[in-house]
Amino acid sequence: MNPTQIIAPRVPLVDPATGLISREWYRFINSMYEQLGAGTGAASGTFTTADSKTVTVVNGVITGIV
Repeated sequence: MNPTQIIAPRVPLVDPATGLISREWYRFINSMYEQLGAGTGAASGTFTTADSKTVTVVNGVITGIV
């Protein structure tokens, strides 16, 4: 699992030159999609919230928050 860092606020969501989502934001959102089970509803892993809590998920079910 690749722990992707959130994008810096200075990076625009939409590339002004192309009108498309920027590469940085695409990679971040795609990484979140993959970490959350790629649409299968069967995410497993450990995630850290913004307030530094650790959330453990097994097969799409939260099994612990510390």
